[in-house]
Amino acid sequence: MGEDKQERPSLDDMAPIERVSVAEQVARNLLDLIRTGSVRPGQQLPTERELAATLQVSRPSVREAVRGLQILGVLRARQGGGLFVTSLKAAEILAPLQMLITLSADNFESLHESRVVVEGAIGRLLAQKITSATTVRLRKMVEIQKGLTGNPVAFRVSDMEFHRTLGAALDNPFLERISESLYVLGFEYRKIAWETSGVLARSVKDHEEIVTALEAKDPERIAAAMVRHMRSVHETTKAAMTKKAKKND
Repeated sequence: MGEDKQERPSLDDMAPIERVSVAEQVARNLLDLIRTGSVRPGQQLPTERELAATLQVSRPSVREAVRGLQILGVLRARQGGGLFVTSLKAAEILAPLQMLITLSADNFESLHESRVVVEGAIGRLLAQKITSATTVRLRKMVEIQKGLTGNPVAFRVSDMEFHRTLGAALDNPFLERISESLYVLGFEYRKIAWETSGVLARSVKDHEEIVTALEAKDPERIAAAMVRHMRSVHETTKAAMTKKAKKND
């Protein structure tokens, strides 16, 4: 009997070879140094020339790797020279989200969808983490906001503080920054909406319902109040965007 022929792998069965640029390799090496604690938050890195010599790569490759890590919020160049590891806090790592995404008619619905998911989940979490001192502070903010419905600029300041206070109460820097980033993304169009009659009063009512739910510490009630507010924001902001688009036509 003849020997069984061994099956040979075809090209289709082979996994593609990962091609990694030199700059990406440099970035990974630097991230490994940070991850293992060899380079700590706030510590200054060697110069571009020193890094290139140590890693035996070209200076342009180092420059490209550093630029990428700066965009990610991992490294920061200080005025006067020197490249430093950031604090690596969530606020700095997630900050580029606001720079890399801008609100437009194409992604507006996606922003709304994201805020509904995030704020609803945040509402349920707040039921466990909110303190009486924070609810008292939020209640005072709402009372102040009732007198600001004729002053859009002052209301904007109070509205931002209201939402930041909710985020801070989470005691979760990642969720806090994500919530704030989504809030900021729609801020320019939201400013236009706040100039529309009745919008500020509607926001105050939404805020009041959120605080009342927080005082009851009912997770589903809080989540529902947060989602209702997001839908209200969506409707009024969408109307403002449509109005602005018509003016620009």
